[in-house]
Amino acid sequence: MGINIEKELQTLKSEYDLFKEELGKQKTVNEKFFKSLRKRPAMAISKEIRDRMWGDILTVPMIIVICIHINWPILFALLVSLWALADLGASLWVSRKLGMENLLNGDVRTVTEKIAGYRKFYAGTLIASIVPLTAMLTYIFMRLYAQANDAATVRLITVAGIVSIAVGIVITLLQYKKHMRRCNELLDEFRE
Repeated sequence: MGINIEKELQTLKSEYDLFKEELGKQKTVNEKFFKSLRKRPAMAISKEIRDRMWGDILTVPMIIVICIHINWPILFALLVSLWALADLGASLWVSRKLGMENLLNGDVRTVTEKIAGYRKFYAGTLIASIVPLTAMLTYIFMRLYAQANDAATVRLITVAGIVSIAVGIVITLLQYKKHMRRCNELLDEFRE
C-alpha cells in the first residue's frame, strides 16, 4: 500500500511538472502575442517620427530650389529651412530621449511615461509651429498681393489661400487625431 501511494505521488509530481512546463510555454506564447499586438501602434508611432524627420530633411533643399526657381528671396528659404532644421533637431532629441526604438522593452510604467511624454511633445510642437507658420503665410500673401495686377488676381489669391489653409488645417487635425489615437491604443494596452 505504501508503494502505491508513493507511485501515485510520483505520478502526480510528474503530471504537476508537465503542467508547470506547459503553463510556462503558454505564458511565453501569450507574452509574445501581446508584445506583437503592442508593436503595431508602437511601430506606427516610430514610423510617424521617421516620416516627420524625412519631411524636415527634404524641406531644406526643396524650399531653396523653389525660391531660386520662382525668384523669391533666399532669406525666406533660409528661414523656412531653419524652421525645418529646428523641428528635425527637436524630433531627433525626443526620439533619443524617449528611446522610441526600444519603446516596448521597458516596464509598464516606463513605457507609459514615454508614450505620454511623446504625446505632450507632439502637441507642443504643433502649438509652437503656429507662430513661424503664421509668419510664413503672412509673408507669402503679402508678396503675392504686392505682385497682383488687378482685383481678380487679388480675389484668386485670397480664395486659393483660404482653401489651402483650410485644407492644411483639416489634414493637420486628422493627422493629430490619428496620432493621438495610436498613442492612446498603446497606452490602453499597457494599462490593461
